Amino acid sequence: MEPSVRVEVIGREAIVVHPVGDIDYSSLDPLREALLDARVAGVRDIVVDLAQVSFLDSQGLAVILFAHQRQRSAGGRLALRNLNEDAYRLLHVTNLTSVIEVDHGGATAAASGLATRRGA
Repeated sequence: MEPSVRVEVIGREAIVVHPVGDIDYSSLDPLREALLDARVAGVRDIVVDLAQVSFLDSQGLAVILFAHQRQRSAGGRLALRNLNEDAYRLLHVTNLTSVIEVDHGGATAAASGLATRRGA
Protein backbone atom coordinates (compact mmCIF):
# COMPACT_ATOMS: atom_id res chain seq x y z
CA MET A 1 0.00 0.00 0.00
CA GLU A 2 1.40 3.38 -1.04
CA PRO A 3 1.75 5.67 1.99
CA SER A 4 -0.48 8.73 1.91
CA VAL A 5 -1.99 11.28 4.25
CA ARG A 6 -5.44 12.88 4.19
CA VAL A 7 -6.00 16.04 6.21
CA GLU A 8 -9.47 16.80 7.58
CA VAL A 9 -10.16 20.36 8.75
CA ILE A 10 -12.45 20.32 11.78
CA GLY A 11 -12.21 23.96 12.81
CA ARG A 12 -10.36 27.20 12.19
CA GLU A 13 -7.34 25.97 14.11
CA ALA A 14 -7.89 22.21 14.30
CA ILE A 15 -7.24 19.30 11.95
CA VAL A 16 -7.25 15.52 11.91
CA VAL A 17 -4.38 13.93 10.00
CA HIS A 18 -5.20 10.48 8.57
CA PRO A 19 -2.04 8.63 7.46
CA VAL A 20 -2.58 5.43 5.46
CA GLY A 21 -0.24 2.44 5.21
CA ASP A 22 3.09 1.93 6.96
CA ILE A 23 4.85 4.74 8.78
CA ASP A 24 8.50 3.75 8.74
CA TYR A 25 11.88 5.08 7.63
CA SER A 26 11.01 4.70 3.94
CA SER A 27 7.57 6.33 4.07
CA LEU A 28 7.84 9.23 6.52
CA ASP A 29 7.65 12.13 4.08
CA PRO A 30 3.85 12.41 3.60
CA LEU A 31 3.22 12.46 7.36
CA ARG A 32 6.17 14.75 8.10
CA GLU A 33 5.03 17.21 5.41
CA ALA A 34 1.40 17.21 6.59
CA LEU A 35 2.43 17.91 10.19
CA LEU A 36 4.90 20.61 9.18
CA ASP A 37 2.36 22.25 6.83
CA ALA A 38 -0.15 22.34 9.69
CA ARG A 39 2.35 24.05 11.98
CA VAL A 40 3.32 26.59 9.31
CA ALA A 41 -0.39 27.31 8.69
CA GLY A 42 -0.89 28.09 12.38
CA VAL A 43 -2.99 25.05 13.26
CA ARG A 44 -3.07 24.81 17.05
CA ASP A 45 -4.68 21.42 17.55
CA ILE A 46 -3.77 18.27 15.64
CA VAL A 47 -5.18 14.78 16.02
CA VAL A 48 -3.25 12.04 14.22
CA ASP A 49 -5.73 9.25 13.49
CA LEU A 50 -3.83 5.98 13.04
CA ALA A 51 -6.86 3.84 12.12
CA GLN A 52 -5.49 3.07 8.65
CA VAL A 53 -1.85 2.65 9.70
CA SER A 54 -0.71 -0.94 9.51
CA PHE A 55 2.79 -0.41 10.94
CA LEU A 56 4.52 2.30 12.96
CA ASP A 57 8.23 2.12 13.70
CA SER A 58 10.44 4.18 15.99
CA GLN A 59 11.33 6.64 13.23
CA GLY A 60 7.66 7.23 12.50
CA LEU A 61 7.11 7.75 16.20
CA ALA A 62 10.02 10.23 16.24
CA VAL A 63 8.28 12.31 13.54
CA ILE A 64 5.11 12.37 15.64
CA LEU A 65 7.05 13.22 18.82
CA PHE A 66 8.88 16.08 17.10
CA ALA A 67 5.55 17.48 15.83
CA HIS A 68 4.10 17.10 19.33
CA GLN A 69 7.00 19.10 20.80
CA ARG A 70 6.58 21.84 18.15
CA GLN A 71 2.86 22.07 18.92
CA ARG A 72 3.45 22.27 22.67
CA SER A 73 6.11 24.97 22.31
CA ALA A 74 3.66 27.04 20.25
CA GLY A 75 0.83 26.60 22.77
CA GLY A 76 -1.00 23.93 20.77
CA ARG A 77 -1.48 20.21 21.13
CA LEU A 78 -1.11 16.97 19.25
CA ALA A 79 -3.03 13.84 20.17
CA LEU A 80 -3.09 10.32 18.74
CA ARG A 81 -6.26 8.38 18.01
CA ASN A 82 -7.10 4.81 16.95
CA LEU A 83 -3.74 3.21 17.71
CA ASN A 84 -3.54 -0.47 16.92
CA GLU A 85 -2.13 -2.82 19.56
CA ASP A 86 1.43 -2.69 18.20
CA ALA A 87 1.49 1.13 17.98
CA TYR A 88 0.14 1.44 21.51
CA ARG A 89 2.75 -1.04 22.75
CA LEU A 90 5.50 1.05 21.07
CA LEU A 91 4.22 4.17 22.87
CA HIS A 92 4.01 2.29 26.15
CA VAL A 93 7.49 0.72 25.90
CA THR A 94 9.03 4.11 25.11
CA ASN A 95 7.05 5.67 27.99
CA LEU A 96 5.46 8.14 25.56
CA THR A 97 1.92 7.36 26.74
CA SER A 98 2.68 9.82 29.54
CA VAL A 99 3.91 12.45 27.06
CA ILE A 100 1.64 12.27 24.00
CA GLU A 101 -2.11 12.40 24.55
CA VAL A 102 -4.00 9.34 23.32
CA ASP A 103 -7.58 10.21 22.36
CA HIS A 104 -9.87 7.25 22.91
CA GLY A 105 -12.94 8.99 21.42
CA GLY A 106 -14.18 9.35 17.87
CA ALA A 107 -14.11 12.32 15.48
CA THR A 108 -16.96 14.09 17.23
CA ALA A 109 -15.36 13.65 20.64
CA ALA A 110 -12.05 14.95 19.31
CA ALA A 111 -13.64 17.99 17.69
CA SER A 112 -15.63 18.91 20.79
CA GLY A 113 -12.63 18.25 23.00
CA LEU A 114 -10.47 20.53 20.91
CA ALA A 115 -13.10 23.26 21.02
CA THR A 116 -13.47 22.89 24.78
CA ARG A 117 -9.73 23.12 25.36
CA ARG A 118 -9.54 26.30 23.27
CA GLY A 119 -12.38 27.82 25.26
CA ALA A 120 -14.73 27.97 22.25
